[in-house]
Amino acid sequence: MDRKARVTRKDVAQKAGVSVATVSYVLNHTKTVSEEVEARVKEAARELRYQPNLIARSLITKRSMHVAILVDNLNNPYYIKLLEGAQKLAAKKGYIVALMLQDHLNSENLDQLVSRQMDGLVVTTQKWKGIYERIGSLIPCIGPQDYSNKLLIDYRHAMFEAVKTIKRYGHRRVAAICGLEQGTDDPRIRNLKEALENEGMEVDQELFIWGDKDSETTVTKGYQAMDQLLKRGREFTAVFAMNDLMAIGAMRCLREHKLRIPEDISLWGCDNDDRDEDLQIPLSSIDVAPKSIGEELMRMLLAEIEGSQVTEKTIRGVFVERESIGVCKH
Repeated sequence: MDRKARVTRKDVAQKAGVSVATVSYVLNHTKTVSEEVEARVKEAARELRYQPNLIARSLITKRSMHVAILVDNLNNPYYIKLLEGAQKLAAKKGYIVALMLQDHLNSENLDQLVSRQMDGLVVTTQKWKGIYERIGSLIPCIGPQDYSNKLLIDYRHAMFEAVKTIKRYGHRRVAAICGLEQGTDDPRIRNLKEALENEGMEVDQELFIWGDKDSETTVTKGYQAMDQLLKRGREFTAVFAMNDLMAIGAMRCLREHKLRIPEDISLWGCDNDDRDEDLQIPLSSIDVAPKSIGEELMRMLLAEIEGSQVTEKTIRGVFVERESIGVCKH
């Protein structure tokens, strides 16, 4: 049996009552047409089950319609939400999104991204600078707080609200489990110190627990950091965790040391993980809308790929208070 003849753009154009060029404008997103014409073309393409020859198109447009997003790990719901936002926007524009994990990435993998004609890369990891320096001049790369400050994640207002809240509850000695290598200029830690100083509270460097060069912010690292903090023997009554995963690990460690939350130690994290409400003690957190971050990063990447102006954007965090913060009893 002969294979059914392949549907062409000419077939779609005839069914929609438009020119072949108009079909190309609509399907390639290269020129704006009226909503009515766009709807007719898309409906005709659906009815005919038209499938464009992407390989042939890429030879003409010099685009593969394939982008990648690099994340630290998939155990953190923050990255799942970020990926969801990024992929939703990319799909609307006809792009396929490949997911890459930082742990499996090396210089050879980065070079392959370029050689495989990947159109662009969204980077969401702490190692953004090294990646940009290696391939940023070869393919478009976008990341939060990048060299052009195109997307700013503003934690400052939310962190100041968190510190005001714990001060109102009587806390004066605040610790932080950072997960990052000491000396990393992360806005969350920088804003925490600024907020403490603004409220006239001491910034005790011995109460800041840093990570190693791997910069992991997992449940296990949160447990280990809290254990290290307790062993230092320094007085504290409230703790900020770099993200909610580390906060969950810290909670487990505190329970094993027979310390109650919030009666003995108040605690808050960052990312506003959906699982927080399922914890034994609902966790206070800073919500930075990761789905919106994913959408904005992808919007900026596609704009750069398509040669459009990349507009700046700020996403402002919000402090969400729950039962993990309470009145200081000491």
